[in-house]
Amino acid sequence: MFGSLLFTWLQGAPFYHELHQRAVETLPPGTGKLWLDVGCGPGLVTRLAAIRGYRAKGIDADPRMIKTAQRLAKLHHSAAEFEVGHIAALPYHGADVVSAASLLAVLDDKPSGLNRLWRCVRPGGYLRIVEPTDRMNLNNANQAIARGLPRRRINGLRLWAMVRKNNTVAPGLYTGLAVEQHYVALLDALVGAWVFKKNTAPSPATYY
Repeated sequence: MFGSLLFTWLQGAPFYHELHQRAVETLPPGTGKLWLDVGCGPGLVTRLAAIRGYRAKGIDADPRMIKTAQRLAKLHHSAAEFEVGHIAALPYHGADVVSAASLLAVLDDKPSGLNRLWRCVRPGGYLRIVEPTDRMNLNNANQAIARGLPRRRINGLRLWAMVRKNNTVAPGLYTGLAVEQHYVALLDALVGAWVFKKNTAPSPATYY
């Protein structure tokens, strides 16, 4: 229950909402295509994808998170859908976009988790990863705040920085994932958004 309340509180912070909105906008409008948000938590990214025109579905292994996400979707009149699910049970080539935010860093087996996300992407589709970078620490967070971030719930950034210090994903994990990729630095480069496009033809790449 505490985790659900904490993440819901954090997702209500303007800085958090803005960085994920920018990350979602790195992809083209959805026009009804399927966006699968893995480890969706209270569902912010899923709702933003639905606003962008995707048929957005969020999954999370924690039933309490899904219950919160469903409640917030109803509150915001969102078309996003949510269900309990686990990364280990993702379908093969099932989605036009697969997203994961702050998920890989907490997995014990990061390469396996990345592989499961990647294989769920349809040929021609996209994998979008959002993770704190190695700049995410309390000192850099305080500097970003001093430069004028919105003040509401700003202590959430400090808390995030303290929790994630030295617990980030090395960019080298993504090497060889796709020929076409795009990176966007967010929130004073404390967070990064990586977008990878899967080839339309079968590929011998490591993660397929």
